[in-house]
Amino acid sequence: MPRWPYSMLFLAAVLARAQTPADSSVHALCDSHADALLGALDAAHYDIATTDFDDALRARYSAEKLRKDYEGLPSKYGKMLGRGRPHLGDISEHTVVLTPLIFERGTLTAEVRCNAEGSVSDLRLVPTQVMSTP
Repeated sequence: MPRWPYSMLFLAAVLARAQTPADSSVHALCDSHADALLGALDAAHYDIATTDFDDALRARYSAEKLRKDYEGLPSKYGKMLGRGRPHLGDISEHTVVLTPLIFERGTLTAEVRCNAEGSVSDLRLVPTQVMSTP
């Protein structure tokens, strides 16, 4: 029997899955919020970056403070080169997305924690590798 029917079935299954609504689990929601947050930071849209913050985080970490912190990173770590692959998991009953942020002189991890409803409840930019300056 020719292989093409199996290939067509596989392709149809992949396309059907791609068109289904996004998974509404907390993990998928947190992953989506983390990606949107980092994308907004990259585009310098700090008000948009705080959109998915829960009320407590928004009260203690304003868009202006986020702007100041994020725009200060290149002075210490050099030009941002890109992002690594995000890793999703659970820490202390919170869903967490860890994404490497790669700079010329080091790597930071953007740690985005979400509460049970999927809102961003904490954001940390943690140095994971710092290279000395020449």
